[in-house]
Amino acid sequence: MGEDEEPPVRGLGLTSQCQQEKKLVSAVSVAVEAILAQFSSSRTAVQKALSGDSAVNPSLGRLVLQRLCPALHSLLTDGLKPHQSDLIAGRRPNSAWGLVQATTRPPKTQALFNLQVRVCELPQLRQSRQRFNAFLLGLLTKLLDFWLSHLQSCSVLDAHYHPGSFVRLSLTACRPLFEELLLVLQPLSLLTFNLDLLFQHHH
Repeated sequence: MGEDEEPPVRGLGLTSQCQQEKKLVSAVSVAVEAILAQFSSSRTAVQKALSGDSAVNPSLGRLVLQRLCPALHSLLTDGLKPHQSDLIAGRRPNSAWGLVQATTRPPKTQALFNLQVRVCELPQLRQSRQRFNAFLLGLLTKLLDFWLSHLQSCSVLDAHYHPGSFVRLSLTACRPLFEELLLVLQPLSLLTFNLDLLFQHHH
């Protein structure tokens, strides 16, 4: 019980900056609760598996796309620099999808890299936001918390984010909040998802 109560207790000492970031984590929590509610009506293991299939249960796909994807996008674009400077490519726009590409380099993250390549190979997805959403749909096959945890250890964060961003602060002042985020997302890893990467395009 003590462990369950730890993040809120430590959260009381969050700085005013982290209080703003807490709203972003709360939005993710609300989206996760809505997704869990979709699965809770299923009685058997087969029904639960089918509940996570966007071809059989398109309402779940819409829920992920309209609630979870925007919440995570807001979290990960908080404090994101509008542009990046590159010695070869020069100045180029920054985006959540650019972050995905920068943090999914093999061999450490081969599964993430394979997913990123699959998304890139879908000609229907031309916009970076569409690709980011498709990547998140793919991450729900038990890779979401792995990517977020890996994100913290990436050397590219300084290049992508301002110091006051959620991701940068999650390494210091907002670390308890990041741990809370992982706890919020944990129940999703226990569910079976089979989401069409082109769900957004098809619907």
